[in-house]
Amino acid sequence: MEPFRYNTQTCVYFGRHSMRDNAEQLKELGKKAAIVTTKFVGDAPNLALQDTVAVLEELGTAYVVLDNVETDPPVENIVSLYEELDGFWPDYVIGVGGGAALDVAKALAQFINDGAGEPYNLFFWPGHLLNNYCNMCDIPVVAVPTTAGTGSEVTGGAVLTRSDKDTKESMNMWLYPKIAFVDPRYLETSPQFLLDTGAIDALAHGVEGCLHKDANIMNRSISFAAFDLFSHFKDALLEGELTQEQFDDLSAHSLMQGVSFMQSCTTIPHGMGYPLSQHKNVPHGLACGIFLGEYLKAFRDQSLVLPIVKACGFEDSDEFAEYVRKLTNRDVDIEVTEEEIEYWTDQFMKIQKWRLEANPEELSREDINRLYRTALAKYIK
Repeated sequence: MEPFRYNTQTCVYFGRHSMRDNAEQLKELGKKAAIVTTKFVGDAPNLALQDTVAVLEELGTAYVVLDNVETDPPVENIVSLYEELDGFWPDYVIGVGGGAALDVAKALAQFINDGAGEPYNLFFWPGHLLNNYCNMCDIPVVAVPTTAGTGSEVTGGAVLTRSDKDTKESMNMWLYPKIAFVDPRYLETSPQFLLDTGAIDALAHGVEGCLHKDANIMNRSISFAAFDLFSHFKDALLEGELTQEQFDDLSAHSLMQGVSFMQSCTTIPHGMGYPLSQHKNVPHGLACGIFLGEYLKAFRDQSLVLPIVKACGFEDSDEFAEYVRKLTNRDVDIEVTEEEIEYWTDQFMKIQKWRLEANPEELSREDINRLYRTALAKYIK
């Protein structure tokens, strides 16, 4: 067996009412908290925020709510939230919401910890992705996910949009939340497209994390257990008829895939999906998912992917790709030009070289361009 690394630093409380039932864990973190969240879509209630506020008030903890987290948060969003604090310096930061809110909570904690300064230098200094496994932030982060996709509640990274590079990039990769309260109840009021994008994002984490050259027996085992959960709810998700037990499975699937891919990383579909999120406003998970099926179909050695698709409840990569296509097509309505595909291909080859190096099969520019064209054929105008 090859040597490997396995690293996770978050204490997870999973289950319905997990925060209420374990509220005493917050006492040790301090007496002041900053809650980072988003304005929910439409009239959807932010039940997780309501629970968080109720717990903090019961504990006698002073708090401030920052609810202006942006989609695919740019670095500048962190600065604006920091300014909103206006002298309220928290002992810890609570992220309530999807991946954007959780990632921003991590970044804000780092920004406060380092006394602000020039944000690009702070988040992306040379060596910020080094594998030193050291949490360089003394301000604890608590994660309360309301979606089931990003796994940010158990990962150390925070993905921010860089206007200077016209791309997305992870900051300090070792800023794990100290505590995560994962409550499947928060999913039950989500609109269908959020359930879709979350499930596909988590699935992409598992698939890419298992195929990454740094994958190992530990993270593959976790992912395959999560793939089994996926096989139990995939049809109900497509039909929009999830039971309470399937919401639990959906939530656990995301959590487990988050733990898994943090041990290796994502590969090609995630990197290819970034332009769709940044320039076409496609939710992150759907942007990755658009390429996931075609990515697996394109493997020259299908024996590498067949165990994965079978564990997910499909016969082969064609059936897997058809399912993903149905799920993403119903939620995505964009137009893409030939010129954009050429530009995105060039950008991928230039900026995402490390993803190519991590892929188990060698891919050329022609291969990446073909993946873009095949996966986006429905949207090319």
